[in-house]
Amino acid sequence: MTQSLLVYDGSTDLFRRAAETVTRCATDITPVPWESDAIQAFLQAQFDDLPFAFILIEGESVHVGEAAVKEALEGLDVAAPVARLAEQVYPTAAAPFGRVVHGQVPADIHGTFPLDEAAKAHIAPLRQVHTIPVETE
Repeated sequence: MTQSLLVYDGSTDLFRRAAETVTRCATDITPVPWESDAIQAFLQAQFDDLPFAFILIEGESVHVGEAAVKEALEGLDVAAPVARLAEQVYPTAAAPFGRVVHGQVPADIHGTFPLDEAAKAHIAPLRQVHTIPVETE
């Protein structure tokens, strides 16, 4: 099974703890901080940019924004009605939430995209890692 990668904002303790919880709840999802060099290189290769967004890299697909919310919640076995509600609320809530909590608005990118060949090289090593530290020094 290919390890899925959940790209999260690693700059705050709240999100580092949430990523740690995801790791405990879903053994096939590895959280990786948005700020990591490998993810920055992946974003540049995949999007030709560095979008600040909620991203789930799953198999040969890259889910972004509301699609990432839906896929992540389904992967965590959250009830379908709750997952749908979160997916519907995300586009409206992401900007104000991002401004208040992250200090920046997430990129307005939503949907599922094929994994770009050039981007694969940057995530392959991350998929081999089973524990990514979520603590900062």
